Amino acid sequence: MAISPLVYLYFSWQSIPEKFVMRFEFNQAIEKIQSRNSLLIATIVLSVVSVSLYLLMRNLKSFDPKVKEETPKSSFNKLGLSITIFLTILNFSIVQTAISGWIINANVGSAFFGALIIVIGNYMNNLKPNYLAGIRLPWTLNDPENWRRTHQLAGKLWFTAGILLIIISFLLPKTILIPTMFVLLALIVLIPGIYSYRIYRNKLS
Repeated sequence: MAISPLVYLYFSWQSIPEKFVMRFEFNQAIEKIQSRNSLLIATIVLSVVSVSLYLLMRNLKSFDPKVKEETPKSSFNKLGLSITIFLTILNFSIVQTAISGWIINANVGSAFFGALIIVIGNYMNNLKPNYLAGIRLPWTLNDPENWRRTHQLAGKLWFTAGILLIIISFLLPKTILIPTMFVLLALIVLIPGIYSYRIYRNKLS
């Protein structure tokens, strides 16, 4: 699945001009001239990243000392598959933009990103301690209870933030949308980190 955009690009190659215009609609309309070769490189990179992430999540026990043979791995596998699906959709969208002249819209892009945050938040609560995915801080990695409580909070925050981001993507003007998205991202990263540190400090006192 992850390499299917490359197959699509191969069969669509002749319909893409040597030079084409990528149109971005953020705070203002932006047009950027791209080449077929740059599109090929971008498609290859995204496909390789998709495959690599999926294989990493499927084989965490092979290189992550935190993941034991008895560790439940279904959440790792589902999260890896979900991220691969999203990256594949993104890859197809980039190729189709070059073929059909689609406009890369900030509202649609942020809503798409919000959906990814929902998916990650949905699996966050079930992740077991590991060095690749989740809130990987010294005090969460060394304390299973801290990890569990932190990821329970993080899962709720990420899921809620994803829904909120989808809603505001079609309500806020682009001048406010992008800064709001970054504020939301900062909050769902910082709040679980601060919460986990408070648990750690409380156990020390």
